[in-house]
Formats: sequence, structure tokens, C-alpha cells
Amino acid sequence: MKNVDLRKLGAGELKQVRRQVVRLKEMGKTGKEIEELTGVRQNRISEIWTAYQREGEGSLQAKKRGPKPGKNMLLTPEEQAEIRESIIEKTPEEFGFPGSLWTLKKICAFVWKQYRKKMSDGCASDYMRRWGLSCQRPVKRARKQDPFRV
Repeated sequence: MKNVDLRKLGAGELKQVRRQVVRLKEMGKTGKEIEELTGVRQNRISEIWTAYQREGEGSLQAKKRGPKPGKNMLLTPEEQAEIRESIIEKTPEEFGFPGSLWTLKKICAFVWKQYRKKMSDGCASDYMRRWGLSCQRPVKRARKQDPFRV
């Protein structure tokens, strides 16, 4: 049987495979026999069985992967609050940047100027989204345009 890549399985499928491995192990099957029946490699079978013995049924559930939300952040919560407040209440001109509208580049430059932390445009965009802000372009129209005549 072809080996199964457990990383590519969904949560439900993974739980079924783990439950099957545990059931076969409880029946007294060896790692090699279980590998032939299920397609799960012997080292994974051993890990599943050890976790089951240690934690019980809870070990069969798929755990959330990746870093926890809020970890590995460039800015501290206090810095984020200060920057958000500055963006909302003040214009870039007040901090020495040209123009009256905030752009991602200006936000990155502001963070560098205030905290000496280098930030990419994508990172700034992610922070803006977290703070409930969005980048918006003003409507383009002629300065002397009369809205009633148009």
C-alpha cells in the first residue's frame, strides 16, 4: 500500500486514521502490519500510539497548526495603539511627511522614524486591516467642477 501523507488530510480524515491505528494497535497488531493495512509509516504509528497512551481520546483530534495569533509581531500592542491613534487623528504633514493623506509607504516611514523598526508595505497593510482601517483613494474630479451642472 502507498504511504499516506497525514499533513494533507483534513481534520476528520486525520481523526479516522488515528482512531484506526489505535484500534489496530489495541488488537495486538505490529507496526509493520499496521503500516501495510493503513499506509501510515511506522514512526507515525508509534507517535500516535504514544500520544494516545499519554493523553487518551484527546490525542486523536487534530491540533491547530502554526503560530498563535498575536505572536511574532513586529510592533508591541502599545506601539500599535500609538500608531493607530496617530494615523486616525493626525496628518502626515504634522510628522514631516509631504501630503495630507496616509499611504502605506508613509506609515512605514513613520514607524521607522518613531520606533526604528523596518516594516514592509505588506506588513503595514496587515496592521491596517487588524486595526479596522483600509487604504482608500479619494475620488478624482476637477477642482472647479460644479456638481449641479454635471
